Amino acid sequence: MESPLLKFLTRRQLFCKSPLDIVCVESIGGGAVIECFGNAYSQLRKPGVTIVSGWLAEPRQNSHAKRQFTQHWWNFDQHSSEYFDISPGIEKGAIYILDRDIALFAIDNNVRLSSCVSRSVVYSGGEFYTMEYASSGYDLQPAPDLSTERLFAPFLQPAPQFAANEPAPQTNLGVGLIH
Repeated sequence: MESPLLKFLTRRQLFCKSPLDIVCVESIGGGAVIECFGNAYSQLRKPGVTIVSGWLAEPRQNSHAKRQFTQHWWNFDQHSSEYFDISPGIEKGAIYILDRDIALFAIDNNVRLSSCVSRSVVYSGGEFYTMEYASSGYDLQPAPDLSTERLFAPFLQPAPQFAANEPAPQTNLGVGLIH
């Protein structure tokens, strides 16, 4: 029986230009709770540090019937060639899945995004679902595909319309240094 992790990697890879990869990450903590993008972004001031996007699968969800994949941001140190994460509360043995397409999508759509963190994905009962946090708990929606656009859909505003002679606004996300 194929594991939920392998099913996730296979399904998500269909929508990625860059290969997904499982990487070793040193979880050092010290950042703010539930602020993975802000934590990773804050490390860009350090020389040789880049920002990394992907997924986090915590080991406590070892069931073959159900697994959650949380979109997450962390960092890569070019000097030591090592990944590190300052977000607190990451369970020991968490699986980090590198997904460069998330970062590239965030850069390309920065003006239209209200969040740089996409919806999480849940595998349950042989199907994938996207998950959002709602005031009354979690909102699960069937996910016939795991495209980046579907994952960011609630946070993606329509493309702005410009007059033919009006230049498009230029915005610098500040994360041009991605790994």
